[in-house]
Amino acid sequence: MISTIGGGPAGSFYASKVKDEDVTIFEEHKEIGNPVACTGILTDAVKQFVRIPKELVISKIKKFKLIAPNGQSIYIDNKKTNYILDRAGFDRYVSQLAVDNGTKVNLGERFIGYKKIKNGMYQVKTSKKTYDTSMIVGADGPKSSVAKAAGIYGERRFVMGYQARCRYPDLEEGVTVVHLDCGEFSWIVPEDNNIARVGVIGVNGKKLREDYKRLLGNSKIIEDQSGLIPLYNPRQKLKAPREEVYLLGDAATHVKATTYGGIIYGMIAGNYLADDKSRFIKNVNKKLSKDLWISLKMRDMMNSMTDKQADEMIDIFQKKSNNKILSESDRNFPSKFVVQLLMKEAKLWKLGFGIFKNKMTGDMFSK
Repeated sequence: MISTIGGGPAGSFYASKVKDEDVTIFEEHKEIGNPVACTGILTDAVKQFVRIPKELVISKIKKFKLIAPNGQSIYIDNKKTNYILDRAGFDRYVSQLAVDNGTKVNLGERFIGYKKIKNGMYQVKTSKKTYDTSMIVGADGPKSSVAKAAGIYGERRFVMGYQARCRYPDLEEGVTVVHLDCGEFSWIVPEDNNIARVGVIGVNGKKLREDYKRLLGNSKIIEDQSGLIPLYNPRQKLKAPREEVYLLGDAATHVKATTYGGIIYGMIAGNYLADDKSRFIKNVNKKLSKDLWISLKMRDMMNSMTDKQADEMIDIFQKKSNNKILSESDRNFPSKFVVQLLMKEAKLWKLGFGIFKNKMTGDMFSK
């Protein structure tokens, strides 16, 4: 049996792809998908992995509106579909895919730890009982108990994401608003003309809470969906040495630092692990690490920008050719569009985008 700790999209999608082995998912909560602590926006890259049922799509985002500190704004059209999902429903849908593949799901059962036993097996201890297992997959979130138990937790940094579903006035339906002077990243994502998902991310403190309060304005909170988010660590170990213990998703810090989303990365990594665990780390490093690293450097650059530089960046993206690149690109994979922008717009080098020039090709990491 393979023990997968955590019933979110990363763990469930992995379990849905495993062949010829029994999998049990251990989920500490009593229901898959709750509590919600995610905005629930996915690009159409998700269609490479799963079909999104129509009933899970709350709305679609047609444009992003970026607002500079000086109040100037630009619209970026989405040539690729952005789905606003019923986030809890999506988790349950992916979990059902795992069940359809023969996975057993144990709800309300918290992982405590594990130990090696004979014949290459492990004994997993939960809040209810112990189980013999041949492999352990930690998909149990930012503060992964599996990573701690395996001694591969590493040095982790976190940001705080404040978010709420709100009754929000004066929404532009189909337009996500991003204020560049709020936290490290902020959003107002409309579900319809009256309800939005409003949030801000950054280092927790007085300034972040003030930014969140400013974003909320006179809106009425329906549901708080705040949570902790890991910052990508390029040196994070994905497997315990000489043990069959692996990490996926937030537990592996696989979150893009530009917008702090990680669902797509968790599902891609889960697919790699299910397909060939012997090549799991190699495939992740070859196909995901570059984009995660670029996102991290982009975040460092944006965090160091002054308000004047943020205003200048909006001016740069006003240019039709630059706006077109952004509108046609998938933000999950910045390596596919950063080079295009750098080649077309010399001013971006002055803003700090030149940090990417030595990291766009070749193997960057060894684990």
